[in-house]
Amino acid sequence: MKFLIVGASGFIGGNILAHVRSLGFEAVGTQARSRREGLVTFDLLRHRIADRVDRSFFQATEPVHVLICAVVSNMDLCLTDRATAHAVNVEKTIQLIDDVTALGAKTTFLSTCFVFDGQAGYYNEDAPLSPVNEYARHKVEVEDYLRRRAPGSLVMRLEKIVGDNPAENHFLTQCYKSISENQPIVCIEGSVLSPTWVNDVARGFVMACELGLNGMFHVSNSEFFHRDELARQFCLALGKSPNVVTKPLAEFHFADKRALKSYLDGSRFVQKTGLHFTPMREVFHQFIRRLPPVPPN
Repeated sequence: MKFLIVGASGFIGGNILAHVRSLGFEAVGTQARSRREGLVTFDLLRHRIADRVDRSFFQATEPVHVLICAVVSNMDLCLTDRATAHAVNVEKTIQLIDDVTALGAKTTFLSTCFVFDGQAGYYNEDAPLSPVNEYARHKVEVEDYLRRRAPGSLVMRLEKIVGDNPAENHFLTQCYKSISENQPIVCIEGSVLSPTWVNDVARGFVMACELGLNGMFHVSNSEFFHRDELARQFCLALGKSPNVVTKPLAEFHFADKRALKSYLDGSRFVQKTGLHFTPMREVFHQFIRRLPPVPPN
């Protein structure tokens, strides 16, 4: 197999690119505005993929899998700058899907738990859609396009993705920053998550490609936590006394809505792939092992 990771400068895309390369697969990663070494510059708003990635990459006997991670992911910006966000997240993403399909590649699209309104929680793939914000409505538009026009594609809906690298930006590093600064970890009251290790998402993606999966799958850990409880357990793993507070969603003053019970049922994906998701306790320990050593007094 060969891989094209569109949006490899981001947290999820970067980790997936590193994983497929570690397995020995040929892989190209793109970035829009970052200047990371080893990535191809590809801006959805300005470029066509065949102008940035040589066509010979697609003209091989090996299957080419294109993973689309590039997105305006700032949910509030999707509301306040609708035209630009819609152009990137929907119009140009669909153009990219059409372009790589014409080149003979198979598309995998990363979608979101926010396609559900968060009233019930523990959503499976058959739950009726009720997108909670503009960002989620963008995802639904692309999901619908893939279902109608590219039925052989794969959609992976994700929830709260965390990592074990203290140098990357994710929930655990945000918690660790608050702890290091002796500040409380402030969590949304009533928020329920199914935190999933980014390495498991990477492994699941490769497994799905190897199996030739298509259609809709929730790639989500079976563990779920209230957001504040996840933060407390992380503090305890660090050997720190938890300093965690909760505030109602309204007090965060987001421009657009958020889903409170956003956790997903990933059992269908597990049944198809046999993937065993990593418990959060092990992710905590991996994170702690990667912390820089504390200098001696």
